[in-house]
Amino acid sequence: MEGTSSDQLFTTLMLAGGIFLVAVYFFASPLRRFFFNRKITAIVEAELTSNWKYYDNLLCNHNIYYKKLDAENRTKFISRVLHFRHSKEFEFVQIEAQPEMPILVSAAAIQLTFGLDHYLLDFFKKIYITECDYYYGLNQTPFQGHVSSQGIYLSWNNFLKGYRYYDDAQNLGLHEMAHALAYTNFVAHEDMDYDFIARFYRFSKTARPIFNRMQMYSDAQISNDTLLDNYAATNYNEFWAVCVETFFEKPTQLYEQIPELYTALSDLLNQNLLATTGISN
Repeated sequence: MEGTSSDQLFTTLMLAGGIFLVAVYFFASPLRRFFFNRKITAIVEAELTSNWKYYDNLLCNHNIYYKKLDAENRTKFISRVLHFRHSKEFEFVQIEAQPEMPILVSAAAIQLTFGLDHYLLDFFKKIYITECDYYYGLNQTPFQGHVSSQGIYLSWNNFLKGYRYYDDAQNLGLHEMAHALAYTNFVAHEDMDYDFIARFYRFSKTARPIFNRMQMYSDAQISNDTLLDNYAATNYNEFWAVCVETFFEKPTQLYEQIPELYTALSDLLNQNLLATTGISN
């Protein structure tokens, strides 16, 4: 009887230990994130108080989208930029780091997600910045930027060009952040925005036929009859990223030429760029 009692006690202790470890697994990470976010919030509040003018001037000089915001939304934008910047590790590859680089890259992410509740793209912990085009893996074609499970990659010269010429619907920062947003919600399944996901499926009801027509024209070597760059016909993921670039850089033309696509993007991102502030809510 004593042996049976000891075995039962051992089994009970093992079971309790297992339950404890499972609890630690499920609750420790959110708890760490909670205290980490509290720490970041304190840092952001201090920076907003001491350096708001610096960030405002920097973004006004480099980001046309930010420059059009009213005072209240500018403060909200900078706050989100700083939260994003402090939640990432920036690695500079064969380029000297400059303090404005993480801020401007973070601003591209916040511009895309400014109408969303989930804006940190939590899956991505690292952002790599190279000086110019680079080779990745076994690919023989140089990259300007890309997104993978390892992080977000951007070439700095092309990133700057995207905001310097802000009317050609060619914006590397917005393009790669669009890929990162899709990756977060549909591949990594981390920090998922279920409202965004539901709206994306609604967006696709409008966007898919446009994409299919572009692919048909591309396969038949017929000239593209839409405002969107031909690169959008590569695949649906690239179509989405090109739509984002066009939405932000050519909103009026997009609304005039493909109003249903503009409306679908406006609904998806919760932003109306033809309104005064550009924010729907």
